[in-house]
Amino acid sequence: MQIMTLDGNWQYRRLGEGQWRQGLVPGTLLGDMLRGGEIEDPFYRDNEARVLPLFDHDYEYRRTFDWDGGLPDPAIKRVLRFEGLDTLAEVELNGQPLLSADNMFRTYEANVGERLVQGENELRIVFRSSSGYMRNRHAAYALFGIPMVVEGYTYLRKAHYMSGWDWGPKLPDCGIWRSVRLLSIAGARWADVLVRQRHEQGRVWLNIALRTDRADGGSDGYRAQVTVAGPKGERQVHAVNLAQAVSAEVELEIDAPQLWWPNGFGAQPLYMVEAALLDASGSTLDTRSLRIGLRELTVNTEPDAWGSAFAFKINGVEIFSMGADYIPEDNVLGRLSRERSERLIRDCVRANFNTIRVWGGGFYPDDYFYDLCDEYGLIVWQDFMFACGVYPLDDEAFIDNSVAELEDNVKRIRHHASIGLFCGNNEIEMFFEDGRIANTEANRRAYVSFFEERLPAMVRELAPDTFYWPGSPSSGGDFFESNGQNHGDGHYWDVWHGNQPFTDYRNTYFRYMSEFGFESLPDYRTTLSFTEPDDRNLFSYVMECHQKNPSGNQKILAYLAETFRYPKDLRSLGVVSQLMQAEAMRYGVEHWRRHRGRCMGALYWQLNDCWPTLSWSSIDYYGRWKALHYFARRFFAPVLLSACETETTASLHVVNERLEGLRGKVSWALKDLNGQVLKRGEASFESAPLSSLCVAQLDFTEQLANPDIRRRVYLEYALTSDGAPDSLGMAFFVPAKYLELKQAKIDAEVTEETDRFVVELSAPSLVRYVELSFSTLDGVFEDNYFDLPAGAKRRIGLAKSDLSRAVSLEEIRSELSVTSLADTY
Repeated sequence: MQIMTLDGNWQYRRLGEGQWRQGLVPGTLLGDMLRGGEIEDPFYRDNEARVLPLFDHDYEYRRTFDWDGGLPDPAIKRVLRFEGLDTLAEVELNGQPLLSADNMFRTYEANVGERLVQGENELRIVFRSSSGYMRNRHAAYALFGIPMVVEGYTYLRKAHYMSGWDWGPKLPDCGIWRSVRLLSIAGARWADVLVRQRHEQGRVWLNIALRTDRADGGSDGYRAQVTVAGPKGERQVHAVNLAQAVSAEVELEIDAPQLWWPNGFGAQPLYMVEAALLDASGSTLDTRSLRIGLRELTVNTEPDAWGSAFAFKINGVEIFSMGADYIPEDNVLGRLSRERSERLIRDCVRANFNTIRVWGGGFYPDDYFYDLCDEYGLIVWQDFMFACGVYPLDDEAFIDNSVAELEDNVKRIRHHASIGLFCGNNEIEMFFEDGRIANTEANRRAYVSFFEERLPAMVRELAPDTFYWPGSPSSGGDFFESNGQNHGDGHYWDVWHGNQPFTDYRNTYFRYMSEFGFESLPDYRTTLSFTEPDDRNLFSYVMECHQKNPSGNQKILAYLAETFRYPKDLRSLGVVSQLMQAEAMRYGVEHWRRHRGRCMGALYWQLNDCWPTLSWSSIDYYGRWKALHYFARRFFAPVLLSACETETTASLHVVNERLEGLRGKVSWALKDLNGQVLKRGEASFESAPLSSLCVAQLDFTEQLANPDIRRRVYLEYALTSDGAPDSLGMAFFVPAKYLELKQAKIDAEVTEETDRFVVELSAPSLVRYVELSFSTLDGVFEDNYFDLPAGAKRRIGLAKSDLSRAVSLEEIRSELSVTSLADTY
């Protein structure tokens, strides 16, 4: 098969205008207008509002290409392939209609053998206004959808976040967002290659099901050659004659199989399966290459003492999922790249993630996203792209369009080692239960028919070894306790949306917490990027333009009042908001990990941003780690020592999320803020693999009877073991705002080693939340936003490879700022 790419330079204009402008494919209108200087940055100040009306118009794209492939040949099929048209597209070739598209997520093909001409050909695509279409459909018959967005978003198979969300702007873009290719298919090509695995007593067999698409109607002599290449280059080759058959199967046993494991449990060896389709002469007609990992991966939902389990089971081992919910990385799709996604995925692994959830209001990521998850060991919870609304499921055309979309994408990604489950939707079932969706018989029947009957049947056919879950949250479907704590997965928003204190997480016992979150401001330099000096007030017009959650800024201040002292300026407010966010997530995750077995997952909302904003993310739009991401590295550590404290007591718990047992010692000390020990102790422990163990119950009623004393003391605890890194922590008995912290001077010395810089820190009294930051540099420290005990020394590394540019020791010293909580007020 010969492939001509039609990516690269195109021209575009508003429909009906005279002047053509330069465009780029893959890309979108928004990126093209930015690149050409037609609009100002929509992320700056309130420019979003000025850009939005541009999408009420229709636009057209065109390009020419030369064709010298000869006259039409019935033995050769010419196909134009569009891998991503966003969204309402009318395609013409040489002035003749070719196809219409209405689904951003589908791949469209059209036979063009009779329409190509020798020499120059013109391809033209008209994009109709998505925002106009959605509003018109909504005006004709309103379907429920969340507020704050372009109305009618559920009518159109387009990434919903482009219509706005409670963390993203309204920028309903359009364009040719994925590649365009002209295929010349000589005789036949692969229609489908499905790889299945069978694991028995340490042995692994692959079953490769092959299906052809024949342009010649079924000539003799075709054969398939399947090659499996192992992680060390070892190869196995098997051949099968197809003759006139459309399909065939190859089964082979893998020699000395190496299993794929998620991050923290083992290595990620990958095998390449290559299926070559050959004609009678031995010429290769088509090749399909699929990189796989050998593993058994499913979800255990068996009944148990609390209800029913919900736990990923990999190679026979049930693991505690640790990670976050992923949204699209940008509203300007042309800015997406493998390098950018790799940085984000690598940052997940550095924070000890083993799972990532692709949320159902974005789009199905590019192939490289799943490649990266395979390589780095992240299990992917893959939502289908339905979220938070009622869809026209009484419309057969809409259903057929949606099913075609799902077939395209399930086939595209199902072979990846990282795919852990397919989930039907985000929060629709829950909206029936809480009353946001009208709980009518017609609505219920339509929902069940599509998400609980049609889609699972499709997954069983196309990806028979992949677990399907009807929605998130769900207890398994049929509107049974859709967000209950005893079955399935849960979304818990009483903290934040319900204004409950974040200590309330400790009152919940969800089987798998797939969504919970807390907002914060981004890095201060990110705030500077979208504001002018006069905008830098939390309640200014521009700051509220970048706060998409109604009352979000008020909630930040309300929670701040419960926890911290009022900060002195906007930068300090940003730091304190991030500390609140980090502490909230820590309270939840440590609690659920302490109850390992009953709870088997914690995915916080959300990992990343699609523009510079105030949001729930742990990494902001520019890739800067908030305090939460540093906290995640600690609370997702494979070996975790945590404290569950009250006003006068504390219990210490060791969680061992490893495949090996652990022996060690836990030491603790009740100290005043100057480091004076009031009471101390230690306990030896032995924990089983994949377990949680309470190692100490501490009662400080005598020492803390006077409430004034609680403002001047803290509990310090540490785990030491030959088999694991130390786990350190502190617990306090009053909110941080009541602690009688001194404005302690932090001594900081920076030295240089071959591949990193090292910051050595010490202070004469307790310092809460030491922050290491730069004025212009970006970098990721080994640790940050940590407590520094009186008299202790901490050495914090900074890899040179983690800096945004090469710098000298002198520049690091001049750039570095070392502050703490006491500097925020």
